[in-house]
Amino acid sequence: MAGFLQQPACAQTAVAQTAVAGEKSPAELSLSARVLHPRLREWAYPKDGVSLGKDELHLLWPGQKGKAVKYRVRIARDSLFKQSLFLSPPQKWAVYTVRTPMEPGGWYWQYGWQASDKKEWKWSPAYAFQLSAPKGNPKVSKSPEEILNGLKGAHPRLFGMDKNLALFRSSNSGNPEAAAFVDEMQKMVGAPLPQEVPTRPRDTTGMTPVQREKMIEFMYHGFGEKVGRPVIDLSVAWLLTEDERFIREAIRRAVHLAGLDPAGYSTRDDFNNANVMEAMAWAYDFGYKHLSGLEKELLRKAIIARARPLYEHMVNRFELHFCDNHIWQHLIRNFSVTAVALAGDAPEANEWLSYLYEVWTARFPVLGTGDGGWFEGNGYFKVHFQTLIYLPVLWTSLTGTDYFSSAWMQHLPYYLVYSYPPGAPSTAFGDMHDELTGPSKMYAVFAEALSRKLPNPHLKAYVEQMKRYSPQFFTGKDPFVFFRLLTYEPGTQPSAAIQAPPLPRSRAFRDVGLAAMHSDLSDADNNVAVYMNANPFGASGHGHAAQNAVTINKGSKKLFGGSGYYSNFSDAHTLLHYRSSRAYNTILADSLGQKIGEDGYAWIARHLTGTRIQYALGDASQAYGDVTTPFWLSHFKRNNIAPDRAAGYGDAGVKRFRRHTLLLDDRYVVIYDELEAAQPVKWTSQFHSPYPLQARNDSPENVFELLEEGATLAVGRVFSAFPSHIAVHDRFASPAINWKGRAGDEGEGVREYALQWHVGVTTADRTPVCYFLTVLDLKPAAPATAAPAAAIPAAAPFSLALDGWKLEANLRPDHRPSLLLKSSDGKTTFHYGPGDPYRLHTVAGSSVLSEIRPDGSASRMEAIDEWPDVVKTDTEFPIKKHAYHE
Repeated sequence: MAGFLQQPACAQTAVAQTAVAGEKSPAELSLSARVLHPRLREWAYPKDGVSLGKDELHLLWPGQKGKAVKYRVRIARDSLFKQSLFLSPPQKWAVYTVRTPMEPGGWYWQYGWQASDKKEWKWSPAYAFQLSAPKGNPKVSKSPEEILNGLKGAHPRLFGMDKNLALFRSSNSGNPEAAAFVDEMQKMVGAPLPQEVPTRPRDTTGMTPVQREKMIEFMYHGFGEKVGRPVIDLSVAWLLTEDERFIREAIRRAVHLAGLDPAGYSTRDDFNNANVMEAMAWAYDFGYKHLSGLEKELLRKAIIARARPLYEHMVNRFELHFCDNHIWQHLIRNFSVTAVALAGDAPEANEWLSYLYEVWTARFPVLGTGDGGWFEGNGYFKVHFQTLIYLPVLWTSLTGTDYFSSAWMQHLPYYLVYSYPPGAPSTAFGDMHDELTGPSKMYAVFAEALSRKLPNPHLKAYVEQMKRYSPQFFTGKDPFVFFRLLTYEPGTQPSAAIQAPPLPRSRAFRDVGLAAMHSDLSDADNNVAVYMNANPFGASGHGHAAQNAVTINKGSKKLFGGSGYYSNFSDAHTLLHYRSSRAYNTILADSLGQKIGEDGYAWIARHLTGTRIQYALGDASQAYGDVTTPFWLSHFKRNNIAPDRAAGYGDAGVKRFRRHTLLLDDRYVVIYDELEAAQPVKWTSQFHSPYPLQARNDSPENVFELLEEGATLAVGRVFSAFPSHIAVHDRFASPAINWKGRAGDEGEGVREYALQWHVGVTTADRTPVCYFLTVLDLKPAAPATAAPAAAIPAAAPFSLALDGWKLEANLRPDHRPSLLLKSSDGKTTFHYGPGDPYRLHTVAGSSVLSEIRPDGSASRMEAIDEWPDVVKTDTEFPIKKHAYHE
């Protein structure tokens, strides 16, 4: 364990103000692990005596090479595996769910593997874990064998129609949405079959070979959905009406799809392939009694031709991958529906179902843990929405287990409320964040669908607010029509206005590294939202190198946030700007940003929420360095770009970056950065906005203004102990070119990639240690007074008078970091750092917020560093508790 996690020493009295920078306080934790969420699983789970309180035990382990490898696990009370021994049967995948009741206490387990050409089994070391007693009756899901036994001979069977078809029809007999849906499907009966042509033709003249290949895929994007959706919708129309015309038309179209070449341009793409496969499965299951023997055989063969390569691509790989995006977004749903439809009728479908169910049960949610968040940001979160609704419904119908009752699902409403309030822009991190600058229909209809399964008053109120801001989102077709039909309850009256109890002004989603701070969630038009991103997953998948970056929104405007555009997953613009640190409100060292890859991680160490102050501390000390992950190196190579210093990548020796972010009422955002490198570097603090920025040249300070049609939206000041210079421009590190002709999120036509504005404040000289203090005034009036930033502050803390607040901060590199904020009325005080001027701290170096609330009550909140969940339970060396959490 040495060298991986350094725990703090025992509590000491206040540290002297003259201690050198870089020394840790007792309240501080640090991480030096190479990675927290590796791209492929590198260690077993659970291990090292970690304590688990789950109803089911999910065992995960690193895979062995080879598609013919077999695994098994054994569990016992002792490390020699002699007491209460359980031995699983052989299987092809590296995940196992233990559904046998187990007594609380200590247990051991290990996994074994057998190569295809070997008889002997090799076994891993023994791993220890503790089981606590379950609360209430244990919730144990059915085994794959039990599911398969329940499916024998039954058609239709998808979504519980083997038991609930009559109820589904009767419930929707008076449903206006069902009637409108059936009327729409009448137009499909006898309509021409779809042609195998691009859904969005483009001219590829002058493109590079890489661009042309990507463009051809882009041209057929959505083809599978376009040709497959009518089959599904016609099947639903038959479920509603029992009108044979609908299922006959669905079969006619499915048979047409069976003739498409799986290797052809139109359906070789994984999304298109899976959509066509699933559509044929719907026709096969719901049309089973209407299919001839030849048609059944034709559809089975066509489905297997598409499903078999997908399964071979997945098994002994997908379950090991921390997130294979396309599969988790759509393919696992498409494939699960297919496997359920064919189970028992095609022997290999039984294996598909067992595999998919076991991986879903053990791994979901892959891009979060229990706090309801999604690390890649909200742009690509919406791509998962159909799967997040329909797959739990499918597995619940087969097992009786309510997958909407999981901890992650129960916390998801709060993630929606805090990260994407109605009428406001979203957080601005991750791919496609640039498409969420206002309300989104997909979020609106997803939240409404989710509210049918989660009786959360805040979610209900969220949906009602959505309907007030964007009523047009709730008309017309969307992906959740069938779900609404499944959950329709006749006679239900519209609910009265939802009165949800007040929520705290901020919330930290530590598992995905998002701190969401608000001035007033109930006042969307005037709410100030500040988001800080410090995620343990790193800059992987659709995530970006945006550790400790902030987004600042006010009402319906994104004032500061990520810049650039999602022109492609990887091209010159996305690699050199959009997904790099250059695009974010974070720190550069010698003009170099953070590394792209899962090893460029960070974490939310502290969080406090009060009446007038919201606070979060992010640690991105491990986010910097060379790009080394093979996946991203291959994308740089594919685009003929070297991830070197000229491209903004490389190792500047950064070893400390802790950012304190505070929201004061609805006016000030205060950011205090602790920076340290192994050698002297030039430090840059940068901000980006879609609105024009300009430097205030008449000030000796580093001052910039954010403008809209001549009006000042915000004023920013950046202070440090060193002379520095400010630069403002409207250029991207690489031009943003919409070479694909991408349309907007709400179908508003081809997007224009407009220029955006960027400001950077850089120290004139190199220094190994630097503190930046940034104050953003979102209601600027008269300029604040301050000592010139070019002058090194005296030994006393640097002070700044704000409207209604006093601010003090240490900026000297030879002193320990410190920050003090005190309201003019004396009722609110925040303090961080050495000393205890107001006798607030119980742990030296903690962050303390003391306030007298409007009702006269007093509170004192103290925060010390706290690990994200993955560090406590599923890193190479799990740490259970902070010394001060005992």
